[in-house]
Amino acid sequence: MLLKILRACLQANPARLVRRGLALRQQGDLPAATKVLREAARTFPHDAVVAVNLALVLLEQNQADAGAAELERAMALDPANAAAHYNYANLLRVSGRHEEALRHYRLATQGPAPVAQAQQELMFSLLEFCAWDEAEYVAERLREVCRQKSVDWQRVVAPLTAVYLGLDPAACKEVAAWHAAEAARDVAVLRRAPAAESARLRIGYLSQDCRDHPVGHLLSAALPLHDRSRCEVFAYSYGAIDRSASRLDIERGVEHFVDIAALSDAAAAARIAADGVQVLIDLAGHTTGGRPGILARRPAPVQAHYLGYPASTGAAYLDYFITDTVATPPACEAAFTEQLAFVPECFMFSAGPPPPVEVAPTRASQGLPAQAMVYSSFINASRISRDVFALWMEILRAVPDSVLWLKQSHAAIVTNLSAEAARHGVDASRLCFAPRVASRAEHLARIALSDLSLDAIGWHCGHSTTNETLWTGVPVLTAEGDRFASRVGCSLLTAAGLPEMIARDARDYVAIATSLGLERERCAMLKHKLAANRQHAALFDQPRIVNGLEAVYLEMWRQHRTGLKPHRIALR
Repeated sequence: MLLKILRACLQANPARLVRRGLALRQQGDLPAATKVLREAARTFPHDAVVAVNLALVLLEQNQADAGAAELERAMALDPANAAAHYNYANLLRVSGRHEEALRHYRLATQGPAPVAQAQQELMFSLLEFCAWDEAEYVAERLREVCRQKSVDWQRVVAPLTAVYLGLDPAACKEVAAWHAAEAARDVAVLRRAPAAESARLRIGYLSQDCRDHPVGHLLSAALPLHDRSRCEVFAYSYGAIDRSASRLDIERGVEHFVDIAALSDAAAAARIAADGVQVLIDLAGHTTGGRPGILARRPAPVQAHYLGYPASTGAAYLDYFITDTVATPPACEAAFTEQLAFVPECFMFSAGPPPPVEVAPTRASQGLPAQAMVYSSFINASRISRDVFALWMEILRAVPDSVLWLKQSHAAIVTNLSAEAARHGVDASRLCFAPRVASRAEHLARIALSDLSLDAIGWHCGHSTTNETLWTGVPVLTAEGDRFASRVGCSLLTAAGLPEMIARDARDYVAIATSLGLERERCAMLKHKLAANRQHAALFDQPRIVNGLEAVYLEMWRQHRTGLKPHRIALR
């Protein structure tokens, strides 16, 4: 009877059901939102807007096939529906169908109601192909929107997009704060019971990446190293479930592993509060799939961001951003809305030595010349700019018997970079492309075949990539950046005992890479030094890094317990 009444009331207006579904989605109650939107789809089977919104809540619950079907239905019903094209493009991109994704992103920027965020996703998709001309055209359009600062201009760019576009630190903070506030809109702060005294500090890690993922690899190695005599560790997972070694190691490495993927934001926050977590560590920030709605409810007395996002979150509900003095020197501190918490040495822990492989790769098996100077860069293609590639080509021209080994994410990368190399007077045969391999162990084993890794310098350097490369025994060359995202390489190299591999600027970067290529014995000596540093340098001493983090967590809690507002922490 109630269902009939509901249908009768809403028969003439599907928008009401959609609004109800979106309100439930905003609250993080995806199962309830799905129920409402499924009913809307049954009642209004020819409404494309209903289909798009049902697809969104399905996709957010990792129901990719069902979500894709709804988006395809929406596009069939309304071929000009930009939202359907945008979300379908996102799905195609995640599944590796990048060329098709580009077509749908372009459609999402057109029509009577283009999607505001479609331009930035189109830009990053183009960067993943190293299609720099069109990417720069789109980037300039985005910069113009930011310059004009019309109402809600921040909606058009994600916080990390603002960093890529080169907006000044104040504008980047403004964008981050807007998105953080949007995530907290209409969210009620949880009423927590007063924090109980406990013999051990209760630390909670909140992540979507407790799986086979760079963050998951780091967590699986570090979480078991916490000192159980002073810390009780909880892991709250809301991402996709895999049965990878990383996932299993994380589950075994903490005292309490809680999968909250099926819980609403309110229920997840209530669970964290009920567990008595005192310091909650967010590992997502503004990355896609993060759940800031949990954090906005303030389930823990102290909340901090760590590791997963390379800039200020702008969130009033995050008290601290964990870093170190190399990644964030005094000149960079004003870029953050959070209080900075500096660990004693390197902020970033490591996944440890590469796992063993059954058959060790050889240069021949990887298509590399046996005697050449092999420069490598396995960084994501979206971080390779035209200017960085030009520097690499200058290095190859100066070192005749050399090649550049890159990751082949897509076939179009080979075409685009080969053409760009030719424009710089470098034969395309000197570019070697590494295809995808079945396992992380195989990938790390082959990295060790290179002589020197070249970091991408500019807006965003290598983070986990540089960390992994140093563990394989290959030196990395980076350059000083002007913000956290571009300075993590400096932190890692300092902690690895190779500060001489931090160039002052682009010219110094080329000079160092060239001299090491021409004097190969010096490059070999660097490898020997790096191998020796494995015995004592901070980067390779995982318990030491985790101990420094614990000291920071304890100081955060001390400040709170004594009634102090969060303020800068700098431990020695």
